[in-house]
Amino acid sequence: MSGSLQRSIAKTVGAIKPWLYGPFPSALNGQHFRQSLFRSLVRAVDPAAIFESGTFHGASTQFFWNVSGRPIYTVEKNPGFAYCAKRRFRRIPEVRVLAGDSRAALKRLRNDDDFPPSRVLFYLDAHWEVDLPLREEVAFITKEWTDSVIVIDDFKVPDDSGYAFDTYDAGELSIEYLGAEAIGSYEVFWPRCPSSEETGARRGCGVLVAPDALTAVEELPELRRLPGRRAAAPSASGL
Repeated sequence: MSGSLQRSIAKTVGAIKPWLYGPFPSALNGQHFRQSLFRSLVRAVDPAAIFESGTFHGASTQFFWNVSGRPIYTVEKNPGFAYCAKRRFRRIPEVRVLAGDSRAALKRLRNDDDFPPSRVLFYLDAHWEVDLPLREEVAFITKEWTDSVIVIDDFKVPDDSGYAFDTYDAGELSIEYLGAEAIGSYEVFWPRCPSSEETGARRGCGVLVAPDALTAVEELPELRRLPGRRAAAPSASGL
């Protein structure tokens, strides 16, 4: 489908589906615990900015803005969804909708003097096509940003099969998929809430924390470590 056709469809959907522009009806998959976790991370980290990959309709983007009041940089690869999001946030200058690939956007922002070099809260949710950017996103962030936190949506929680996660040709979205090289010195945390007590879509998540952000984050009641769960380097097959 061409970009112009996608934009045309997006305009039509935006006109007949006003709920797309309502107050985050499905923010963070409609998961109440995930929303509580994000609020706690905002309070603990006090981020200078929030970066989101995978804007979609902007429901989570709206939530990020409402709970933080900080500059939001959100990236959407699909031209139609990007158009809708730009329309939705056109009166909120602190929310910047960037159309294009999330990996390229991260590289541009790293060289942008207006984007903070530390204390950024990253929310990664751009993994829904054949071209899977997650490992490259994480590897670039852990190398280039300090005092920061990464939240990964649709991620496998190793000891709770009730949390859904994505699977692609490259493999499961898991700690093993990312590999030790991408994670670097960041520490891995998991949701403390059992999937049976979560609401909404019950998608899993992982939280990666930079060493200099550990003190602020590691005692949050919403998070836990799993002893011995440290990623190995990915194999030649990509896992």
